[in-house]
Amino acid sequence: MEDLATIAIEAALKVGASFADVRIENTSTTIIEINDGVSKQSMASRLKGAGIRAFIEGAWAFAQTTDLTPAGMRSTGESVAKMALATREKVAERFEIDGPTFQDRFEYKVKKPFRSISIDEKMSLVKMIDDQSRDFDKRIVSTRSIYGDMHTELYIANSLGTNVYVENSIPRIISAPTVKDGANRQRIVKSLGLRGGYEVMDADEAQNIGNAAAELVIELLSSVAAKGGSYDVVMDPILNGVMIHEAFGHATEADNWPSHTTVLEDKVGKEVGPEYLSITDDPTMDGKRGSYEYDWEGTKTKKRTLVKDGILTELLHTLETSSRLDMEPNGAARSQSFMHAPLSRMSNTFMEPGDWDLDELVQDTKNGILLCSFNYGYTRPSVGQFMFQASHGYIIENGEKGQMVRDVSLAGNILEILSKVDAIGNDFKLDAGSCGKGGQTVPTMSGGPHARILDVPIGGM
Repeated sequence: MEDLATIAIEAALKVGASFADVRIENTSTTIIEINDGVSKQSMASRLKGAGIRAFIEGAWAFAQTTDLTPAGMRSTGESVAKMALATREKVAERFEIDGPTFQDRFEYKVKKPFRSISIDEKMSLVKMIDDQSRDFDKRIVSTRSIYGDMHTELYIANSLGTNVYVENSIPRIISAPTVKDGANRQRIVKSLGLRGGYEVMDADEAQNIGNAAAELVIELLSSVAAKGGSYDVVMDPILNGVMIHEAFGHATEADNWPSHTTVLEDKVGKEVGPEYLSITDDPTMDGKRGSYEYDWEGTKTKKRTLVKDGILTELLHTLETSSRLDMEPNGAARSQSFMHAPLSRMSNTFMEPGDWDLDELVQDTKNGILLCSFNYGYTRPSVGQFMFQASHGYIIENGEKGQMVRDVSLAGNILEILSKVDAIGNDFKLDAGSCGKGGQTVPTMSGGPHARILDVPIGGM
Protein backbone atom coordinates (compact mmCIF):
# COMPACT_ATOMS: atom_id res chain seq x y z
CA MET A 1 0.00 0.00 0.00
CA GLU A 2 2.86 2.37 0.73
CA ASP A 3 4.21 2.01 -2.80
CA LEU A 4 0.78 2.66 -4.34
CA ALA A 5 0.26 5.76 -2.19
CA THR A 6 3.71 7.10 -3.11
CA ILE A 7 2.97 6.68 -6.82
CA ALA A 8 -0.28 8.68 -6.54
CA ILE A 9 1.27 11.45 -4.43
CA GLU A 10 4.30 11.85 -6.69
CA ALA A 11 2.05 11.96 -9.76
CA ALA A 12 -0.07 14.74 -8.22
CA LEU A 13 2.97 16.78 -7.19
CA LYS A 14 4.54 16.38 -10.63
CA VAL A 15 1.44 17.88 -12.26
CA GLY A 16 1.69 20.89 -9.96
CA ALA A 17 -0.13 20.21 -6.69
CA SER A 18 1.51 21.65 -3.56
CA PHE A 19 -0.06 19.01 -1.28
CA ALA A 20 -1.54 15.57 -1.89
CA ASP A 21 -2.82 12.75 0.29
CA VAL A 22 -4.08 9.20 -0.14
CA ARG A 23 -6.36 6.90 1.85
CA ILE A 24 -6.36 3.21 0.93
CA GLU A 25 -9.16 1.30 2.64
CA ASN A 26 -10.26 -2.32 3.03
CA THR A 27 -13.50 -2.64 5.03
CA SER A 28 -15.63 -5.74 5.69
CA THR A 29 -19.21 -5.30 6.90
CA THR A 30 -22.01 -7.60 8.06
CA ILE A 31 -25.65 -6.56 8.55
CA ILE A 32 -28.40 -8.91 9.74
CA GLU A 33 -31.99 -7.77 10.33
CA ILE A 34 -34.98 -9.75 11.60
CA ASN A 35 -38.47 -8.23 11.70
CA ASP A 36 -41.29 -10.00 13.56
CA GLY A 37 -39.33 -13.24 13.61
CA VAL A 38 -38.68 -13.18 9.86
CA SER A 39 -35.29 -12.52 8.27
CA LYS A 40 -35.38 -9.15 6.54
CA GLN A 41 -31.79 -9.01 5.30
CA SER A 42 -28.49 -10.82 5.75
CA MET A 43 -25.59 -9.17 4.00
CA ALA A 44 -21.81 -9.40 4.06
CA SER A 45 -19.88 -6.91 1.93
CA ARG A 46 -16.42 -5.57 1.29
CA LEU A 47 -15.38 -2.05 0.35
CA LYS A 48 -11.89 -1.64 -1.09
CA GLY A 49 -10.32 1.31 -2.86
CA ALA A 50 -8.45 4.60 -2.54
CA GLY A 51 -9.42 8.23 -2.08
CA ILE A 52 -6.90 10.76 -3.40
CA ARG A 53 -6.82 14.53 -2.89
CA ALA A 54 -4.71 17.27 -4.44
CA PHE A 55 -4.39 20.86 -3.25
CA ILE A 56 -2.88 24.09 -4.54
CA GLU A 57 -3.33 27.67 -3.28
CA GLY A 58 -6.69 27.05 -1.58
CA ALA A 59 -8.15 24.78 -4.28
CA TRP A 60 -8.98 21.14 -3.48
CA ALA A 61 -9.84 18.28 -5.78
CA PHE A 62 -10.86 14.77 -4.74
CA ALA A 63 -11.17 11.50 -6.62
CA GLN A 64 -11.73 7.86 -5.75
CA THR A 65 -10.62 4.69 -7.46
CA THR A 66 -10.92 0.94 -7.05
CA ASP A 67 -8.03 0.40 -9.47
CA LEU A 68 -5.32 -0.35 -6.90
CA THR A 69 -2.58 -0.87 -9.46
CA PRO A 70 0.44 1.39 -10.09
CA ALA A 71 -1.10 2.57 -13.35
CA GLY A 72 -4.49 3.22 -11.74
CA MET A 73 -3.04 5.18 -8.83
CA ARG A 74 -0.77 7.22 -11.08
CA SER A 75 -3.63 8.10 -13.40
CA THR A 76 -5.93 9.12 -10.53
CA GLY A 77 -3.19 11.21 -8.91
CA GLU A 78 -2.58 13.07 -12.15
CA SER A 79 -6.29 13.63 -12.79
CA VAL A 80 -7.05 14.98 -9.34
CA ALA A 81 -4.10 17.39 -9.51
CA LYS A 82 -5.28 18.69 -12.87
CA MET A 83 -8.73 19.35 -11.37
CA ALA A 84 -7.19 21.32 -8.50
CA LEU A 85 -5.09 23.38 -10.92
CA ALA A 86 -8.14 24.11 -13.05
CA THR A 87 -10.09 25.58 -10.11
CA ARG A 88 -7.41 27.51 -8.19
CA GLU A 89 -8.27 30.84 -9.84
CA LYS A 90 -11.81 30.61 -8.48
CA VAL A 91 -11.01 30.19 -4.76
CA ALA A 92 -12.08 32.97 -2.40
CA GLU A 93 -9.10 32.61 -0.05
CA ARG A 94 -5.57 31.44 -0.76
CA PHE A 95 -3.74 29.49 1.92
CA GLU A 96 -1.31 26.60 2.30
CA ILE A 97 -1.63 23.23 4.07
CA ASP A 98 0.76 22.51 6.90
CA GLY A 99 0.83 20.19 9.86
CA PRO A 100 2.80 17.56 11.80
CA THR A 101 3.83 14.24 10.26
CA PHE A 102 3.40 10.76 11.73
CA GLN A 103 4.76 7.32 10.93
CA ASP A 104 3.03 4.47 12.74
CA ARG A 105 1.41 1.06 12.40
CA PHE A 106 -1.52 0.31 14.73
CA GLU A 107 -3.08 -3.17 14.68
CA TYR A 108 -6.25 -3.33 16.75
CA LYS A 109 -6.41 -6.58 18.74
CA VAL A 110 -9.75 -8.20 19.62
CA LYS A 111 -10.65 -11.44 21.39
CA LYS A 112 -13.13 -12.65 18.77
CA PRO A 113 -12.54 -11.32 15.24
CA PHE A 114 -15.77 -11.00 13.26
CA ARG A 115 -14.43 -13.28 10.54
CA SER A 116 -14.05 -16.10 13.10
CA ILE A 117 -17.82 -16.08 13.81
CA SER A 118 -20.11 -17.78 11.30
CA ILE A 119 -23.06 -15.98 9.78
CA ASP A 120 -25.29 -18.65 11.37
CA GLU A 121 -24.04 -17.75 14.86
CA LYS A 122 -24.63 -14.06 14.23
CA MET A 123 -28.09 -14.86 12.87
CA SER A 124 -28.86 -16.89 16.00
CA LEU A 125 -28.00 -13.90 18.18
CA VAL A 126 -30.36 -11.61 16.27
CA LYS A 127 -33.13 -14.22 16.38
CA MET A 128 -32.69 -14.61 20.13
CA ILE A 129 -32.96 -10.83 20.64
CA ASP A 130 -36.04 -10.65 18.41
CA ASP A 131 -37.67 -13.58 20.24
CA GLN A 132 -37.03 -11.89 23.59
CA SER A 133 -39.12 -8.90 22.54
CA ARG A 134 -41.84 -10.89 20.78
CA ASP A 135 -42.31 -13.28 23.70
CA PHE A 136 -42.15 -10.64 26.44
CA ASP A 137 -45.79 -9.56 26.25
CA LYS A 138 -48.69 -10.31 23.89
CA ARG A 139 -49.26 -6.57 23.45
CA ILE A 140 -45.97 -6.30 21.56
CA VAL A 141 -47.21 -6.33 17.98
CA SER A 142 -44.01 -5.72 16.02
CA THR A 143 -40.28 -6.23 16.52
CA ARG A 144 -37.19 -5.15 14.66
CA SER A 145 -33.76 -6.50 15.62
CA ILE A 146 -30.49 -5.62 13.88
CA TYR A 147 -26.89 -6.77 14.21
CA GLY A 148 -24.01 -5.04 12.42
CA ASP A 149 -20.24 -5.26 12.45
CA MET A 150 -17.47 -3.48 10.57
CA HIS A 151 -13.74 -4.13 10.40
CA THR A 152 -11.52 -1.56 8.65
CA GLU A 153 -7.89 -1.54 7.55
CA LEU A 154 -6.76 1.94 6.52
CA TYR A 155 -3.47 3.25 5.16
CA ILE A 156 -2.94 7.03 5.06
CA ALA A 157 -0.08 8.95 3.45
CA ASN A 158 0.52 12.55 2.43
CA SER A 159 3.15 14.71 0.80
CA LEU A 160 4.22 16.16 4.16
CA GLY A 161 5.65 12.76 5.07
CA THR A 162 2.87 11.01 7.01
CA ASN A 163 2.62 7.23 6.64
CA VAL A 164 0.12 5.56 8.97
CA TYR A 165 -1.61 2.16 9.02
CA VAL A 166 -4.59 1.72 11.39
CA GLU A 167 -7.32 -0.82 12.09
CA ASN A 168 -10.76 -0.53 13.65
CA SER A 169 -13.48 -2.97 14.71
CA ILE A 170 -17.01 -1.99 15.80
CA PRO A 171 -20.09 -4.18 16.41
CA ARG A 172 -23.64 -3.03 17.24
CA ILE A 173 -26.93 -4.64 18.27
CA ILE A 174 -30.33 -2.88 18.13
CA SER A 175 -33.79 -3.83 19.43
CA ALA A 176 -36.87 -1.80 18.43
CA PRO A 177 -40.21 -3.27 19.59
CA THR A 178 -43.65 -1.72 19.08
CA VAL A 179 -46.51 -2.21 21.53
CA LYS A 180 -50.25 -1.66 21.02
CA ASP A 181 -53.10 -1.63 23.52
CA GLY A 182 -56.32 -0.39 21.99
CA ALA A 183 -55.56 2.97 20.37
CA ASN A 184 -52.37 3.35 22.41
CA ARG A 185 -49.36 2.52 20.25
CA GLN A 186 -45.74 3.06 21.42
CA ARG A 187 -42.27 2.23 20.10
CA ILE A 188 -38.82 2.27 21.68
CA VAL A 189 -35.28 1.75 20.39
CA LYS A 190 -32.41 0.39 22.46
CA SER A 191 -28.91 -0.25 21.15
CA LEU A 192 -25.45 -1.25 22.26
CA GLY A 193 -22.41 -0.30 20.23
CA LEU A 194 -18.79 -0.34 21.35
CA ARG A 195 -15.32 -0.84 19.93
CA GLY A 196 -14.06 -4.40 19.92
CA GLY A 197 -14.70 -7.79 18.39
CA TYR A 198 -17.64 -10.16 18.64
CA GLU A 199 -16.87 -10.56 22.35
CA VAL A 200 -18.89 -7.35 22.86
CA MET A 201 -21.98 -9.44 22.10
CA ASP A 202 -21.21 -11.76 25.03
CA ALA A 203 -21.93 -9.02 27.59
CA ASP A 204 -25.19 -9.25 29.56
CA GLU A 205 -26.42 -5.95 28.13
CA ALA A 206 -26.13 -7.28 24.58
CA GLN A 207 -27.54 -10.71 25.43
CA ASN A 208 -30.66 -9.19 27.05
CA ILE A 209 -31.25 -6.06 25.03
CA GLY A 210 -34.51 -7.45 23.59
CA ASN A 211 -35.93 -7.92 27.09
CA ALA A 212 -34.78 -4.46 28.18
CA ALA A 213 -36.40 -2.78 25.16
CA ALA A 214 -39.61 -4.76 25.63
CA GLU A 215 -39.83 -3.89 29.33
CA LEU A 216 -39.48 -0.18 28.59
CA VAL A 217 -41.98 -0.12 25.74
CA ILE A 218 -44.57 -1.92 27.92
CA GLU A 219 -43.98 0.69 30.62
CA LEU A 220 -44.72 3.38 28.04
CA LEU A 221 -48.31 2.11 27.82
CA SER A 222 -48.94 3.53 31.29
CA SER A 223 -47.54 6.93 30.37
CA VAL A 224 -49.62 10.02 29.72
CA ALA A 225 -49.04 12.89 27.34
CA ALA A 226 -46.97 15.61 28.97
CA LYS A 227 -48.56 18.98 29.65
CA GLY A 228 -46.67 21.85 28.09
CA GLY A 229 -45.24 24.52 30.35
CA SER A 230 -42.12 25.76 32.07
CA TYR A 231 -40.17 23.19 34.10
CA ASP A 232 -36.84 22.63 35.74
CA VAL A 233 -35.60 19.85 33.46
CA VAL A 234 -33.35 17.00 34.54
CA MET A 235 -31.84 15.36 31.43
CA ASP A 236 -30.67 11.76 31.57
CA PRO A 237 -27.19 10.97 30.12
CA ILE A 238 -28.58 9.98 26.70
CA LEU A 239 -30.64 13.13 26.13
CA ASN A 240 -27.85 15.25 27.64
CA GLY A 241 -25.42 13.67 25.16
CA VAL A 242 -27.74 14.24 22.22
CA MET A 243 -28.06 17.93 23.12
CA ILE A 244 -24.31 18.37 23.60
CA HIS A 245 -23.48 16.49 20.38
CA GLU A 246 -26.12 17.92 18.08
CA ALA A 247 -26.68 21.46 19.34
CA PHE A 248 -23.18 22.28 20.64
CA GLY A 249 -20.68 19.79 19.20
CA HIS A 250 -21.54 20.43 15.55
CA ALA A 251 -21.08 24.13 16.18
CA THR A 252 -17.47 23.47 17.30
CA GLU A 253 -16.51 21.74 14.03
CA ALA A 254 -13.95 24.17 12.66
CA ASP A 255 -15.07 24.03 9.02
CA ASN A 256 -17.96 26.26 10.20
CA TRP A 257 -15.56 29.16 10.79
CA PRO A 258 -14.49 29.90 7.17
CA SER A 259 -18.11 29.56 6.08
CA HIS A 260 -19.47 31.66 9.01
CA THR A 261 -22.07 29.01 9.88
CA THR A 262 -21.75 28.64 13.66
CA VAL A 263 -23.29 30.41 16.62
CA LEU A 264 -19.86 30.09 18.29
CA GLU A 265 -17.93 32.06 15.66
CA ASP A 266 -16.91 34.87 18.03
CA LYS A 267 -16.84 32.76 21.20
CA VAL A 268 -13.36 31.15 21.21
CA GLY A 269 -11.74 32.04 24.52
CA LYS A 270 -15.03 33.40 25.85
CA GLU A 271 -17.70 32.19 28.25
CA VAL A 272 -20.36 29.86 26.82
CA GLY A 273 -21.69 28.45 30.09
CA PRO A 274 -21.28 28.43 33.87
CA GLU A 275 -17.82 27.93 35.39
CA TYR A 276 -18.66 24.35 36.48
CA LEU A 277 -19.44 23.28 32.89
CA SER A 278 -16.86 21.39 30.82
CA ILE A 279 -17.47 19.62 27.51
CA THR A 280 -15.12 17.09 25.93
CA ASP A 281 -14.67 15.25 22.65
CA ASP A 282 -12.30 12.32 23.20
CA PRO A 283 -11.37 9.77 20.50
CA THR A 284 -8.69 8.24 22.76
CA MET A 285 -11.16 6.52 25.13
CA ASP A 286 -10.64 2.78 25.36
CA GLY A 287 -13.28 0.55 23.80
CA LYS A 288 -15.68 3.28 22.67
CA ARG A 289 -17.50 3.29 19.34
CA GLY A 290 -16.22 6.74 18.39
CA SER A 291 -12.56 6.06 19.24
CA TYR A 292 -9.62 5.92 16.81
CA GLU A 293 -5.86 6.47 17.00
CA TYR A 294 -5.29 8.54 13.84
CA ASP A 295 -7.84 10.48 11.84
CA TRP A 296 -8.43 10.10 8.11
CA GLU A 297 -5.68 12.60 7.32
CA GLY A 298 -3.15 10.67 9.42
CA THR A 299 -3.10 13.12 12.34
CA LYS A 300 -2.71 11.53 15.77
CA THR A 301 -5.78 12.01 17.93
CA LYS A 302 -5.95 13.63 21.34
CA LYS A 303 -8.53 14.46 23.96
CA ARG A 304 -10.22 17.70 22.88
CA THR A 305 -11.44 19.94 25.70
CA LEU A 306 -14.07 21.98 23.88
CA VAL A 307 -15.25 23.82 26.98
CA LYS A 308 -13.19 24.18 30.17
CA ASP A 309 -14.79 25.82 33.22
CA GLY A 310 -17.38 27.49 31.01
CA ILE A 311 -14.90 28.83 28.42
CA LEU A 312 -14.80 27.68 24.77
CA THR A 313 -11.18 26.54 24.48
CA GLU A 314 -10.83 24.23 21.46
CA LEU A 315 -12.36 23.39 18.08
CA LEU A 316 -12.45 20.20 16.00
CA HIS A 317 -9.88 20.52 13.22
CA THR A 318 -8.85 19.11 9.89
CA LEU A 319 -5.48 20.05 8.38
CA GLU A 320 -7.26 22.70 6.34
CA THR A 321 -9.05 24.37 9.24
CA SER A 322 -6.00 24.33 11.53
CA SER A 323 -3.92 25.85 8.71
CA ARG A 324 -6.47 28.55 7.87
CA LEU A 325 -7.24 29.46 11.50
CA ASP A 326 -3.62 29.15 12.67
CA MET A 327 -4.51 26.59 15.34
CA GLU A 328 -3.11 23.20 16.30
CA PRO A 329 -4.50 20.18 14.39
CA ASN A 330 -6.11 17.66 16.74
CA GLY A 331 -7.13 14.68 14.62
CA ALA A 332 -10.81 15.41 13.95
CA ALA A 333 -10.83 14.74 10.17
CA ARG A 334 -13.10 11.77 9.45
CA SER A 335 -14.64 10.13 6.39
CA GLN A 336 -17.37 7.57 5.98
CA SER A 337 -15.12 5.72 3.57
CA PHE A 338 -12.43 6.23 0.91
CA MET A 339 -15.24 7.44 -1.38
CA HIS A 340 -15.57 10.67 0.61
CA ALA A 341 -13.27 13.55 1.48
CA PRO A 342 -12.54 14.08 5.21
CA LEU A 343 -14.58 16.59 7.23
CA SER A 344 -14.31 18.00 10.76
CA ARG A 345 -16.20 15.47 12.90
CA MET A 346 -16.88 14.49 16.50
CA SER A 347 -15.92 11.19 18.15
CA ASN A 348 -17.04 10.53 21.76
CA THR A 349 -18.65 13.78 22.89
CA PHE A 350 -19.95 14.49 26.39
CA MET A 351 -20.52 16.85 29.27
CA GLU A 352 -18.02 16.18 32.06
CA PRO A 353 -19.55 14.89 35.34
CA GLY A 354 -20.12 17.18 38.32
CA ASP A 355 -20.65 16.41 41.99
CA TRP A 356 -24.40 15.85 42.44
CA ASP A 357 -25.77 12.39 43.32
CA LEU A 358 -28.79 11.56 41.15
CA ASP A 359 -31.05 11.10 44.20
CA GLU A 360 -29.96 14.51 45.50
CA LEU A 361 -30.62 16.06 42.11
CA VAL A 362 -34.18 14.73 41.97
CA GLN A 363 -34.90 15.57 45.64
CA ASP A 364 -33.68 19.13 45.06
CA THR A 365 -36.10 19.60 42.13
CA LYS A 366 -39.52 20.80 43.28
CA ASN A 367 -41.42 21.43 40.05
CA GLY A 368 -39.69 19.58 37.27
CA ILE A 369 -39.49 16.81 34.77
CA LEU A 370 -36.93 14.09 34.15
CA LEU A 371 -36.47 13.62 30.39
CA CYS A 372 -34.98 10.40 29.07
CA SER A 373 -33.51 9.16 25.80
CA PHE A 374 -34.36 10.52 22.36
CA ASN A 375 -36.85 10.04 19.54
CA TYR A 376 -36.04 12.74 16.99
CA GLY A 377 -35.15 16.38 16.62
CA TYR A 378 -33.46 19.08 14.58
CA THR A 379 -30.63 21.59 15.03
CA ARG A 380 -29.41 24.77 13.37
CA PRO A 381 -25.77 25.20 14.47
CA SER A 382 -25.49 28.50 12.62
CA VAL A 383 -27.88 30.16 15.08
CA GLY A 384 -27.82 27.64 17.94
CA GLN A 385 -31.48 26.62 17.72
CA PHE A 386 -32.57 23.06 18.48
CA MET A 387 -35.56 20.86 19.32
CA PHE A 388 -35.41 17.30 20.66
CA GLN A 389 -38.26 15.00 21.56
CA ALA A 390 -37.47 12.70 24.46
CA SER A 391 -38.64 9.11 24.19
CA HIS A 392 -40.20 9.38 27.66
CA GLY A 393 -39.96 11.22 30.95
CA TYR A 394 -41.19 11.41 34.54
CA ILE A 395 -42.86 14.27 36.38
CA ILE A 396 -40.93 15.43 39.46
CA GLU A 397 -43.12 16.87 42.24
CA ASN A 398 -41.65 18.05 45.52
CA GLY A 399 -38.47 16.06 44.99
CA GLU A 400 -40.11 12.76 44.04
CA LYS A 401 -40.19 11.05 40.64
CA GLY A 402 -43.79 10.39 39.66
CA GLN A 403 -45.97 9.80 36.62
CA MET A 404 -44.33 8.60 33.41
CA VAL A 405 -44.97 10.93 30.46
CA ARG A 406 -44.48 10.86 26.69
CA ASP A 407 -44.76 13.24 23.72
CA VAL A 408 -42.51 15.79 25.38
CA SER A 409 -39.92 17.99 23.69
CA LEU A 410 -37.09 20.28 24.74
CA ALA A 411 -36.25 23.30 22.58
CA GLY A 412 -34.27 26.50 22.76
CA ASN A 413 -31.01 28.24 21.95
CA ILE A 414 -27.99 26.20 23.04
CA LEU A 415 -26.11 29.14 24.59
CA GLU A 416 -29.18 30.18 26.60
CA ILE A 417 -29.81 26.59 27.68
CA LEU A 418 -26.19 26.03 28.78
CA SER A 419 -26.32 29.23 30.86
CA LYS A 420 -29.24 27.70 32.79
CA VAL A 421 -27.46 24.46 33.71
CA ASP A 422 -27.30 24.70 37.50
CA ALA A 423 -26.51 21.15 38.64
CA ILE A 424 -24.47 18.34 37.05
CA GLY A 425 -24.55 14.74 38.26
CA ASN A 426 -21.58 12.60 39.21
CA ASP A 427 -22.76 9.64 37.12
CA PHE A 428 -21.66 8.99 33.54
CA LYS A 429 -22.87 7.01 30.53
CA LEU A 430 -22.18 7.05 26.79
CA ASP A 431 -24.66 5.90 24.14
CA ALA A 432 -23.83 4.58 20.66
CA GLY A 433 -24.74 6.63 17.64
CA SER A 434 -24.05 7.29 13.97
CA CYS A 435 -23.55 10.95 13.09
CA GLY A 436 -24.51 12.38 9.73
CA LYS A 437 -22.92 15.39 8.06
CA GLY A 438 -22.36 16.35 4.44
CA GLY A 439 -23.89 13.10 3.19
CA GLN A 440 -21.50 11.04 5.32
CA THR A 441 -22.16 8.90 8.40
CA VAL A 442 -19.51 8.01 10.99
CA PRO A 443 -19.71 6.02 14.26
CA THR A 444 -19.87 8.15 17.41
CA MET A 445 -20.86 8.08 21.06
CA SER A 446 -22.43 10.83 23.14
CA GLY A 447 -23.57 11.18 26.71
CA GLY A 448 -22.45 12.41 30.08
CA PRO A 449 -24.14 12.66 33.49
CA HIS A 450 -27.65 13.65 34.51
CA ALA A 451 -27.88 17.43 34.49
CA ARG A 452 -30.50 20.01 35.44
CA ILE A 453 -31.57 23.07 33.46
CA LEU A 454 -33.66 25.71 35.22
CA ASP A 455 -36.93 27.15 33.93
CA VAL A 456 -37.13 25.65 30.43
CA PRO A 457 -40.24 25.79 28.20
CA ILE A 458 -41.32 22.23 27.46
CA GLY A 459 -43.59 21.23 24.60
CA GLY A 460 -46.35 18.70 25.30
CA MET A 461 -49.96 18.01 24.49
